Amino acid sequence: MERILEERLRERVCLGDADGVHDLLNVGVDVNARDGSGWTALHWACKEGYLDIVALLLKNGADKNLRSDMGDTPASVCSNQQILYLLSDDFMYDSSLRAVTFPAPDFLRAPANSSKVRNNIYDKSRLVTSFQDELVLKIRVANTADPDFIEVELPRSELTYQALLCLCCKELDLNLHQIQKLRKLPDTRLRRDKDIQRLQNFQEIEVVVDTTNVYKSMQNANGVANSLPTLPANGYQSISKKDQTILY
Repeated sequence: MERILEERLRERVCLGDADGVHDLLNVGVDVNARDGSGWTALHWACKEGYLDIVALLLKNGADKNLRSDMGDTPASVCSNQQILYLLSDDFMYDSSLRAVTFPAPDFLRAPANSSKVRNNIYDKSRLVTSFQDELVLKIRVANTADPDFIEVELPRSELTYQALLCLCCKELDLNLHQIQKLRKLPDTRLRRDKDIQRLQNFQEIEVVVDTTNVYKSMQNANGVANSLPTLPANGYQSISKKDQTILY
């Protein structure tokens, strides 16, 4: 039974299920249990880039120095810079994660004109805030010429579907009636509050809009709804000439 729970812990980690991880740790599952390759739950969380789960595992005693059978540490299989900073000796936090201290790394004391400084300094206070107060998401409108995401912050006290809708409208300059659905990439539709509460930091969200409503909204906004030609359902336009109609 113990091994089954340990396997379930690693499974919940790989799925990004922070609530499931929390519940299993609360019933006493060994946070440093290894799989057949010597990987721990922390290895998998670092590999998948789940910042909140890494913090949760560390808080519950995960050993960041454990090596797999091939000699991999959690840091060596991680590509997320914020997680790497969590794993570094420069990052310190108390057991409740309420007080987070960031000693100034060496690069912060480097000359101001150093390109290395410009490439490595990031807003540490934002990282702390994302742990405690905000969920940081990446959003964009689907199927547009601009593929870039923008990062937005959703208060953790307002993790509801309606709150996310309103935030998308505000940041992407949309109206509620234009939004057809929200999609968690690559292929999961968001429908209810529980879906939003399961999102992880830096999750990519696409807003799928109803192009028909967008067109109508543009017409109404410009006050030319009645002056623009309307296409028939078959896609043809027509010219009336005396007793006959020419389609083209």
